[in-house]
This record gives sequence, structure tokens and C-alpha cells, in this order.
Amino acid sequence: MSTSSWRKRISQPRLPLPRWLLLWVPIACGSDEAGPAAPVEVGVDIGVPGGSDGLEFVPLEPGAAIPLETFGQGGTHALLAVRTSGLGNRAFIGVSITNIATGDAVSAPPGPSPRLLICRTPDVCDLLPLLVMTGGLVPPGTDRDGLNVRLSVDASNPEGLSASVERDAVLSTERL
Repeated sequence: MSTSSWRKRISQPRLPLPRWLLLWVPIACGSDEAGPAAPVEVGVDIGVPGGSDGLEFVPLEPGAAIPLETFGQGGTHALLAVRTSGLGNRAFIGVSITNIATGDAVSAPPGPSPRLLICRTPDVCDLLPLLVMTGGLVPPGTDRDGLNVRLSVDASNPEGLSASVERDAVLSTERL
């Protein structure tokens, strides 16, 4: 094809689109009458497992009790739950518990890969039960019942969104 015939083909007027195609395009593209979805606020909360099966998130109120458990294998664990919002169904979650009186702390740091969460809605997901070893918060033989502690939770997703929360509570040995 010569250059002059190529130019001629380009400059020729285009034919109008068939009517059926014009009707189809708005349907295929969809309508956004409701507007864009509201952005989900990124957040994290600390709680304890509850419900008849222990798989419901119960928010931990400031000063509330955190149950301690041994599970028959030795060592004492704080029984916790974490709720995230806006982070998706996988998140890196780290928890620390600090003895307010002494500053001694224990932690369950986030692992090398994100934890799979139980999603209650598309935006709200839980990690429960979450066990944190409490050895080291008090010297051996010291009573932990009623010990004032500060919980800190950091959560982030693989895309880099993150949230943190701190809450004061007391340890409870009622279940031991």
C-alpha cells in the first residue's frame, strides 16, 4: 500500500456505530448513581473470646479482666481476641502485655507472614483466640490475679495499612 492510499484511508469519514452497540455500552459500563463506596476506616481493637463456642469477639473495656489459662501443658497464657477493620482478611498482628508497676513486658510479635482472619463482614475481621505467654510479667511464685497491665496491639496488612491500640486491664486467675 502506498503512502498516499494509506493517508486516504485514514482521512475517510468513519461510519456511525450501530444503534444496538450504543445501547449496550452504558449497560456494560454500569451506572454509578450511588456514588463511590465510602472509604473504610482502618482500625484495630482488643477483646476476649466469648460466646458459647468461644469464637465471638467481646470488646475489652478499660480496666476489665483478661482471663489466664494453662491448657494443661504448663505455662500461663492470656486469652485474647483482636478485631481489625479495613485491613482485609490477612494481617500481621503483634501483641505486648506490660506490667504497669514494674515495666516488665511479654509479647507475641507478628510472624513473617500475615495471619488469616475470620471475617464477620467484608470489612471487619477477627483473630481469636489469641494466646500470649505471660511468664516474665511477675517473678515466680508471685500472684498475678488482679495485676494491672497495659495491652498494646499493632496490626498491618501486606499493602502497608496499619492501626494500633492500647488498653489497660487486669489479669484474672479465676479459670486457673
